[in-house]
Amino acid sequence: MKSRSMVRQLVSSTLWTLLVLWIAMVVSVAWVIQHETDEIFDASLQETAQRLLPLAVMQLQPRHQDEDDGEHTLALDEDALEPAQHEEYMVYQVFHASGRMLLRSHAAPTRPLAPALKPGFQRTPDHLVYIEKSRNGEFLLALAEKSNHRADTLHSTLRFLLMPLLALLPLSAISVLLIVKRASRPLQTLDQEMARRGSSDLHPVTVEDLPQELRPLAQTLNQLMQRLASAFEAERSFTANSAHELRTPLAAATAQINVLEQSVLNDEQRQRLQTVRQLLQRLQTLSEKLLQLARAESGIAWKSSEVDLCQLLQLMCHDHQWRTDLHLDLHLPASPVMVQGDVDALGIVLGNLLENAIKYATPDSPIQIELSTAPVQIRITNDCEPLSPSTLARLHERFFRVRPDSQGAGLGLSIVRAVLEPAAIELGICSPASKSQRGFEARLTWPCPAQASKAPS
Repeated sequence: MKSRSMVRQLVSSTLWTLLVLWIAMVVSVAWVIQHETDEIFDASLQETAQRLLPLAVMQLQPRHQDEDDGEHTLALDEDALEPAQHEEYMVYQVFHASGRMLLRSHAAPTRPLAPALKPGFQRTPDHLVYIEKSRNGEFLLALAEKSNHRADTLHSTLRFLLMPLLALLPLSAISVLLIVKRASRPLQTLDQEMARRGSSDLHPVTVEDLPQELRPLAQTLNQLMQRLASAFEAERSFTANSAHELRTPLAAATAQINVLEQSVLNDEQRQRLQTVRQLLQRLQTLSEKLLQLARAESGIAWKSSEVDLCQLLQLMCHDHQWRTDLHLDLHLPASPVMVQGDVDALGIVLGNLLENAIKYATPDSPIQIELSTAPVQIRITNDCEPLSPSTLARLHERFFRVRPDSQGAGLGLSIVRAVLEPAAIELGICSPASKSQRGFEARLTWPCPAQASKAPS
């Protein structure tokens, strides 16, 4: 299951909460606005009709009176029927009680706005109509408001309320992100501190500088590291003491073998002595490797000094030139390659890698040693049958040997890893070797080009 970022979860949760709350607020405000708008607009429509009707009646006063029947005749000039053109949010129509339209606004239709000339509110698909009747009952005024007028007003209000949300969400996201990152900075600092540590660095974490919420975690972590440090120290002490205790009797046994070889011995006795000598040499090698491992795991203090890798590789190869069956193919740049490091620690690393390459190489095959730059890298390659992935994965295990009958102690790569732990040097192994179908390759890479530079010729 893919883990999610805590910062991302907090920012996302906060933003979703803000969004939901804002939308809920907008919906509530919209309902209130719609309710209040309807009441205000209805009252305004009614009041406008009540004020407009007397004015319309004054325009429609009878110009003359029919003396025969005593009825009033209404005379209306053309200007009254065709008022000046302008945009109207409301339209009106004035009717005689008989139903005849006497007056209308320029935007009002020629047909009646309401299906029935009855006082009060009426709603049509296009308008909300209020009809007001004069006191004498002779005239009626139909005042209408477009149906979408209130909806448009509501939509404009909602857009006005939602507009800040477009700016609020990005600003909130940035603010919450900054706040969460600032709050989680101690946790990130703790994580970075633990990531920078090597496996041998088990000193306690400083609890006083951490927030109160992280102190229990740091205390638990310190207790764990204390138990690990005690266990590692006991293991290193046992390894170092055992190796030291073996050196004295091994040296004495070797000296006795040398004395016995000076005696008169037959061939069988000499063969047995040679076998014993080989066993003692294996024990001496194991003792030296255990001492190297104990020293490496106790934490080698890397001295920061310039090391010429070309010169160091030449010295390492020179130490093995006494073997007549060995061919070392060394490839170096034209100019020295200088790195910051510890010459003794690098000597231990290169010595173990070179011994492993020689030990498991096909007889009479050359050992390739190549130093390159940009980035600085040392490649040690031998010729052998390719190792299986399962074997390759176990090479770092202590006392693991590719061939059980080999003379090695199975500690070479364990020592290399322990020595390189405090250094910014990457160890890589592969089989078959790069650009080949056979062999085994070990690489030392300085990851940062700034850590390595060419010395002047």
